[in-house]
Amino acid sequence: MNTYNLYNPMNIAKFLSVTALGLTSFFEMAYASEHPGKALHESANCMKCHAGKPYDPNKTDSYPKLVKAVTFCNENLNTGMFEDEVEQLADYLNETYYHHSK
Repeated sequence: MNTYNLYNPMNIAKFLSVTALGLTSFFEMAYASEHPGKALHESANCMKCHAGKPYDPNKTDSYPKLVKAVTFCNENLNTGMFEDEVEQLADYLNETYYHHSK
């Protein structure tokens, strides 16, 4: 009969490494699911203006126009986003609402 000896240092090491890998994967997936543009969307308070008129894929009918619209809001509302943040926010909006090809 072959029994599993929990107190064997090799078994403990295997258990800890498998547990650490599992937790690392879990946290990576949780972090990866949060798009960086979502935080920008919230901090820029985009829904202050867009709550009454939700995002319309027909009005902004391409990804370049979406980036241009986000740039317009950033510049005119002085949200202080850098170019890469504007791109992240546009990407988030595209994934969430617009679904345009890039």
